Amino acid sequence: MSELNPNPGNFSDTDLAELAHHWRARALRGEREAFGLAQSFEVEQRRRLRDSFYVDLEPVTTEYQTDRPWWKFW
Repeated sequence: MSELNPNPGNFSDTDLAELAHHWRARALRGEREAFGLAQSFEVEQRRRLRDSFYVDLEPVTTEYQTDRPWWKFW
């Protein structure tokens, strides 16, 4: 990869994981530029994971829910 500022949003999830691993390994060997790239790929991975987790969550309504505040007992 000759381009040092790729957009992590343009990659698939598997490519993103491979690139993050590759650049993190290079950063651990001492390459200063590799640290920033690895960080950007890892941030994008976490963002995608977080977004995919919240898509499935819907508020659950039960028959016991009321409009009164939780701290009022009667």
